[in-house]
Amino acid sequence: SPLPDDHCCAVSSVGNGRMRSLCLSSLLLLHGACCCYIAPASRSECSNTASRRRCRPPLLWSGETSAELVIRAPPQLLFEVYADIERMPEWSPLLERVTLVDPAARRSEWALRVPRPLTRLVNAAGLQNLVQWEAMHELDPPRALRWRSLSGVQNSGEATFTPVAGQPRATTVRLRMSYTLPDLAGPLAETRLAQSFVRRTMHGAMTRFRDAMEAQAAAAVAADDGGGGGAAIAEAAMEAAMKAAMEAPP
Repeated sequence: SPLPDDHCCAVSSVGNGRMRSLCLSSLLLLHGACCCYIAPASRSECSNTASRRRCRPPLLWSGETSAELVIRAPPQLLFEVYADIERMPEWSPLLERVTLVDPAARRSEWALRVPRPLTRLVNAAGLQNLVQWEAMHELDPPRALRWRSLSGVQNSGEATFTPVAGQPRATTVRLRMSYTLPDLAGPLAETRLAQSFVRRTMHGAMTRFRDAMEAQAAAAVAADDGGGGGAAIAEAAMEAAMKAAMEAPP
């Protein structure tokens, strides 16, 4: 469980408003950890012409981050596997499941893996839309995949797959994501512990994807070579993938 049990117990001892605030902050941290780094955004003002009073909208917490790594596998393979969005929980253990509900429209439903004590608070605070949400994506094979949320927390992103010059079996994978969160997430989102947790989770997801894809690509090379050196590469890559899976958070 990413959150200690005593954190959840503390929530139940306070008033309903405070419970909703802490529960929302915890959920948004888990939600954001699936893909992004959270940073504070600026506050703006608005005017109410009916009452002629100045007003301030809620402070939003938004962030954008990007990361890249080189994977020893061809772009076509990486794109095809990454575009199979129902496999996303394999790379991000914080996701419970991803279901492609409308293949023609590329609309999908996502479910967050929530610690059991927090699940009860989600139902009590009416925050189910942060545990399950809808998204849609578009494909530009084999170069890019882009997505945006249709419900829940506003988020969007892009993954690109670029061949490495002079290395036909190597690809640079770049991931860019943005998020906008309600002000209740602020107190938790800006802590060093929260930021560290989000960065580690994102890096871990990309590393698991890399290890699995390099193992698959190496196995294909070994099959084409009829064994030999490719078999040793495949075995080493497979061991790396297994190690990453064992180190994944529960």
